[in-house]
Formats: sequence, C-alpha cells, structure tokens
Amino acid sequence: MELAWKGRPAHVREMGQGPAVVLVHGYPLDGAMWSGVARNLSEHFRVLKPDLPGRGGTAAPPSVRLEDCADFLDTILAALPEPVGLAGFSMGGYAVLSVAARAPRNLRALALLDTRADGEDAAGRARRDEAIAAVRSGGAAAIAEEMIRRLLAPDSLRNRELVERVRRLILRQNAETLEADLEAMRERPDQTATLPRIAVPTLVMVGEEDAISTPAEARRMAEAIPGSTFVTIPAAAHLTPMERPGAVADALADFFAGVLAPRA
Repeated sequence: MELAWKGRPAHVREMGQGPAVVLVHGYPLDGAMWSGVARNLSEHFRVLKPDLPGRGGTAAPPSVRLEDCADFLDTILAALPEPVGLAGFSMGGYAVLSVAARAPRNLRALALLDTRADGEDAAGRARRDEAIAAVRSGGAAAIAEEMIRRLLAPDSLRNRELVERVRRLILRQNAETLEADLEAMRERPDQTATLPRIAVPTLVMVGEEDAISTPAEARRMAEAIPGSTFVTIPAAAHLTPMERPGAVADALADFFAGVLAPRA
C-alpha cells in the first residue's frame, strides 16, 4: 500500500488476501519484526506491516506523541475496506489503544500483545530519561544489548540466529527516531479508562516470561475489556512475535478468523 503522511510518502508492506489485519510494531524495532507471523497469517488474511513514522518505509519524521502514531494508523485504516483487524505489540499496543478509543467504523477486532494500558510511573519515566541520554550519546548501539536481554527469554537468548536478527533490527533505527519513541512512551496517556469502553472483540496476549508487561498486568487488562480473550505464549518473554512466531500467528489466526467474517 502506498499513501502520504505529513507530506511524505509511506510504503506499507503487505501480503496475502482476505480481511485486512494491520500489525503494529514496538520499540526499538520496525514492521519487519512481524515477518514470521505475517507469513503464516497471509495464508488467510491481507496482512499489512507498517513502519511507524521515522523508520523504514515511512519517510515522515518521527513523533514524540503516541496520538500522532494513532493518526498515522487511522490513515491506513481509512484506506482499507471493512472489516479490519488491528494488532499492536508493546509500544504499538499503546498506539492501537488510542485508535480503539476513537472507534473507527471499519475496525472490527483488536489484538493487544505484550503491552499495557497504564501511563508511565516515576520510575519508568526515569528509565526513559536514562535511555534518551544513552541514545543521544551513542545511538542505537548504546541501548541494543540491554534491550535484547530485556526482550528475550533465557532460552531465546541462546538462539544465536534470533538474537542476531533482533540486533540488526535495533541497530538500523536512527537515534532521532529512538529518542522520539522514548519521549512518546514516557508521556503516554493512561488508557485504563478506555478498556471497559472497547466495543469490538479483543485478544490480549502475553509471553509467560514477560518481565516488561507481565502476565498479571495483561490479565488485569483483559479482565477490564468486556468479553476479551486472554492467551499466554509459553517459552517467550516480551518479544513474542519473534520468539514464538508460529504460536503467535496461530493464536491471531484463530481469533481473527472468528471475528472478521464480513457482515451480511
């Protein structure tokens, strides 16, 4: 898909046919983090993997506001026919929740992966500030190794091919974009009050070893969303779509297949 965003071109990678499913990446990555999941989902769905502004196929400058990321996602949704499923991982989940609060007409289903609804607390804001300082002084390389350790489960860290793929994704992000991401997450709004108002079928998914967005936090989020489905992914920490792409794709496919059937 080709579109314009803030006067700049944006190329959204897509594959497959059927109801559209938009997969939104997290920090400090881009849409390629979904590659394994997307290949499996594309057997039954039209799968789109946008790069949020400031990276990859989206030439527009990065934003320090998650609402701007939500505006970008709204632009993509507006170009798609009904029905549309929207899945957000981590930071992408924050943006997806902002989209859900707007209740777009063609949004039929929501998936929230390894993410949270609350705003940043004082300790979290301090960690963001430390990361911003590191990125300013050393770019992506300054945060890559610590992020890899936080994103992946111990078993995943022993998978050298996976670790190297994650490292490549992080190192190709520019410092300006990473700093904007960190500022956006530091200042993100508390979306807890949005959860009970979500009116579309919702899947909440989390890695059973996730220490960033814990299973307990994810379960509380699922309990606050009317009629939601809760799934844990075994042998995975935070980066479930890359650690366990088959399991994540199966869970997403089962969920979206049940709720994206066109209306009569």
